[in-house]
Amino acid sequence: MARVRADPVTTALAHPTRRAVYLALSHVEEMSTVQIETQLEVDRYNLYHHMKKLASLGLVENHRDQGRARWWRIAAKIELPELLAASSVVEQAQPQAAPSNVSLPTHLHQAVEHGGDIRVIDLDGSRDQVGAKKMLELLAKQHGIHLDLPWNFLPESIVLIAKKR
Repeated sequence: MARVRADPVTTALAHPTRRAVYLALSHVEEMSTVQIETQLEVDRYNLYHHMKKLASLGLVENHRDQGRARWWRIAAKIELPELLAASSVVEQAQPQAAPSNVSLPTHLHQAVEHGGDIRVIDLDGSRDQVGAKKMLELLAKQHGIHLDLPWNFLPESIVLIAKKR
């Protein structure tokens, strides 16, 4: 299997625990190790492993120790779309017919025609493009879909279509 090479920051933030730590710290000025551990429901040994990796890349820093508590903060701002948060990069699109160069399966075409819920995740210029490609390949494999993406394929956006209930 060929390896996809990515920069170390992208690779580090592709891990769900490290990404969750980074996102949690990005919403506050600082957090103690115990606060992060409690919020993310991760054991301390596992958390320190991930904190060490983030710190080695200069993304977070242990900026003060108070007694036995370590306090962490963001050291480098990285723009990350929070794919699961409704208030982030995900935006509601107006239902519209598919472009003529896109062939939708019948049930998706009907969902679009009947006002289905359409969401667009914009990844253009994001560090999540490699992760999105891997996710698409994994989903295709799990569902037995042959998805022959070229090695240099990086999605600019992902369109989600849901049936109207």
